[in-house]
Amino acid sequence: MMLIHRGKFTLKREHSIHTAGFCILHSSPDQLIQQLHLLHPEERSYYDTLKFDKRRESYLLGRISAKKAIGALSSFEDLARVAIEAGVFQFPVVKYATTHNLQVSITHCDGLGIALSYPEVHPLGIDLERTDKANTTAIKEQLTAHELALTTTVPLPGDVTCTMVWTMKEALSKILRTGLTMDLKVLEVQSLEKDGDLYTSHFTHLIQYKAISCHAGAYICSIVVPGKTSPDLEEFWRFFRETASRAGE
Repeated sequence: MMLIHRGKFTLKREHSIHTAGFCILHSSPDQLIQQLHLLHPEERSYYDTLKFDKRRESYLLGRISAKKAIGALSSFEDLARVAIEAGVFQFPVVKYATTHNLQVSITHCDGLGIALSYPEVHPLGIDLERTDKANTTAIKEQLTAHELALTTTVPLPGDVTCTMVWTMKEALSKILRTGLTMDLKVLEVQSLEKDGDLYTSHFTHLIQYKAISCHAGAYICSIVVPGKTSPDLEEFWRFFRETASRAGE
């Protein structure tokens, strides 16, 4: 059975309050195929060109979670009328929506898909990765000396902290809508601090942003927000832990 959690959370700033939506889902490939009716005709045409099962699965994880996040925020459920296409740097762009100036950030790993929907005036970025010791060497090669030093400052295994730093950089690249098309040193993580059962970070160069990360089971999820925003993510993280636990079974 497909597991889906949807909801909203507030983004508090000094002089304004915004609202974002989210969807966290865990699904098998067969269950995802049952959601094909949610694709816009343009999306279905693109889906039909995909030749490999893995790519089809990842496409559906991203699109279905994104559409349900849009529905959570806008209370609009005719999701086949919403089309999400790829921008020039492969960032998602909501083309047709009943709520104007609404965009999404998408991430997926294994059978787990997560998406945030947000008003364009308040961007968000999200990334999800599975902790995998086999990938730690490759990740370390992409981290700066300062970031490698940071990974030893919190009470987590090395493969977990390296992956956590990587998700922060990925989420930052998504909020910038560039993807990893730049010198990764520009995305350098400056700090890494334990904050209860979460981890918070700031960036060396892009000081206007901060990251909030959660480690649950075999997965790490990071959300990047403007630095002066206080997001109420308690429900989101609770659902993430529950879904990550199931996905790791």
